[in-house]
Amino acid sequence: MAAVKFAKGSEEWQMFMDFWALCQKYWEPEKTDEWWEKALHEIDVFSKNYGSTVFVRGLCMALVNELEVKHVSIKN
Repeated sequence: MAAVKFAKGSEEWQMFMDFWALCQKYWEPEKTDEWWEKALHEIDVFSKNYGSTVFVRGLCMALVNELEVKHVSIKN
């Protein structure tokens, strides 16, 4: 099985670094509309920056789904 190491500075490396930063910034949802608007806007910008491929959209949807699950658990 072949492994791949993304070269530092490559588009793939940068994409994962940017996604990691999004996760760190928004991992704990807040109960405000402003927080959600910012989070969804930045996730949309991330998607557009990386071509909105099936893979990128999947990452974005996984993050949004996780935030929604966490948001619901906070409310209960």
